[in-house]
Amino acid sequence: MREVFVAGFRNGIIRRWSVALRSKPHKDRAHPYQGIIADLPRGTLVQITGQQDGWLAVTAKLQGRTLHGYVSQETVEPSTAHPSKVHYELVPYGDVVIVKEVPAHQLNKARNALTGEQLQKQLSHHSVPTVPQAVMAGYYNSLLHVPAFERHAPALVAANPKNPNGWRGSLGELSAKNKGLFPPLDLNIIRTNHPVFDLKDPFGGLNSVKTSVPSPGARGAPHATYLKGLAEMLGLKTNKYNLARESLYPDLPAAEGKALMMRNGYVTVNANDVKSFRAALEDPANYTKKAYWQLADQLLTLKPVSINGKTYLSYQALRALQLAPGTTQSARQTIDKALRDIRQQLAGRVKSNGITTRPLVNLQSFRLKVERANPTMTPGQLEGWLLPELLMLEKHGGGLRGNLKAGGISGGRGSMGGMVVAMAFEGGGMLLNEQLPPDAGVRLGKVGFAGGASGLAGGLTETLVAGNMGSAMARQLISKGAVPRFAASIGRGFGSAAGGSVAAPVFSMAMLAMDDQEHSTTDYVATGTRALVGGTVGGILTAMGTGALAGSVVPGLGTVAGIIIGGVGYFITDYLVGDKIEQGVRRSMGP
Repeated sequence: MREVFVAGFRNGIIRRWSVALRSKPHKDRAHPYQGIIADLPRGTLVQITGQQDGWLAVTAKLQGRTLHGYVSQETVEPSTAHPSKVHYELVPYGDVVIVKEVPAHQLNKARNALTGEQLQKQLSHHSVPTVPQAVMAGYYNSLLHVPAFERHAPALVAANPKNPNGWRGSLGELSAKNKGLFPPLDLNIIRTNHPVFDLKDPFGGLNSVKTSVPSPGARGAPHATYLKGLAEMLGLKTNKYNLARESLYPDLPAAEGKALMMRNGYVTVNANDVKSFRAALEDPANYTKKAYWQLADQLLTLKPVSINGKTYLSYQALRALQLAPGTTQSARQTIDKALRDIRQQLAGRVKSNGITTRPLVNLQSFRLKVERANPTMTPGQLEGWLLPELLMLEKHGGGLRGNLKAGGISGGRGSMGGMVVAMAFEGGGMLLNEQLPPDAGVRLGKVGFAGGASGLAGGLTETLVAGNMGSAMARQLISKGAVPRFAASIGRGFGSAAGGSVAAPVFSMAMLAMDDQEHSTTDYVATGTRALVGGTVGGILTAMGTGALAGSVVPGLGTVAGIIIGGVGYFITDYLVGDKIEQGVRRSMGP
């Protein structure tokens, strides 16, 4: 047996994820779960009172209880700390202070080690709330399972669609605003219904957002709406262009402001139309039509083409010169290259607004059904029960197909979010120590898997429950006179509670399953039930905290509030009743 007594003390620390504390120094191979008193989590300090063969007799404190039993000796490492004291250190990082757990063997190196009680007093004195890392990793996915478009769509979808083009255009702008990594500036905030351009991206680009849904049997040009958008963006409507210039560049000379708009402007169109519209703009056959050659003429005003000392500002004039009998072969090649460059420049001004035609059609069809089914509800009331999860289902067609697709998307987003957040918390904790543990990679892999599984289950569950039962509940409340925002919080809270009640147990039981110890069915049920209660309460408070600040003009503030409120709710719930729930389950199920 290795030495476990350090400096005269008989103290050790549990170094595996979870270790079974047994009533006897023996493990029955036929009945491996018999005699398990409790599971000691990693980091638990134990006082060693004896040794028998490969077992250590220990005393440990767990959730306020003093336990006596036996653990396998290879699961314990020496510790110089007092058996009932875990120590922490406050480490400054720039403008913040991070709480770092001090390993027992590094206590003598810590500048100012605090016991748990001392740390709590310090935090309480400065009104700092505390949330366990595992709690955050277990349910954080529920805040990210719905894409940004759906999260911000209820107010726009609820608006009266008397002007279908304007209604769809608002959804297109919302999609374009939320599709990138860096959010653009909404120019409509600067000026209502901003002329020509709708968004300004962080790199100076000016985005004119267009959407198009052809009417059944329509015979017009397939890209007519987009061509009009390009014409406006390139200044063919002089009055609107001047208004845009005055709004965007009020302090610059007119010519300089116009040049900037011409250089930085582009059009975003339905995602499924980008390829075909670019191809149409690159097709020379289309430039016999005014809708196309007038666009080329606008680019030629920026960069004219000179042939044999003569300057040309017209696409048609250049084309005529190219076909003229007396034009040299060299001049024809120069003209051909110039015209091709112009067509490619126009095609390069076309980007995706992030949404395809089919979701626009689906949402418009759904909105008309809502109108017919709820003729007396105002847009504000409709917004209260048109929850983001419901719009996600309907965006993908509704019914079984919409539920399956939306659930799959939410599950995938939740899985990625849960995995990344869980690994970030675990890895961050490791980096705060002076040395990485030898099993760092394995630990990160296990935590990432558990976080991913938790996020998958929680995101899928929350979307399906909130999108169906939650929205129906909110609608019923509003029809009986409830305030729409309150009804929305209840509906989303119902879905979030369902997601949390699944995500938290999955995380806890996955970590239990992947440690190196054997656990009984009772262990899984007790641990899972405890996490279920905390996850349910935390999920409800997350949704209500997010909903409370849903109208905030500060991006993400509602989500941050949801994280804090939900996390603290989980923590408080687990602190107050978690141990009672777990022990109650264990007693009811027997040994």
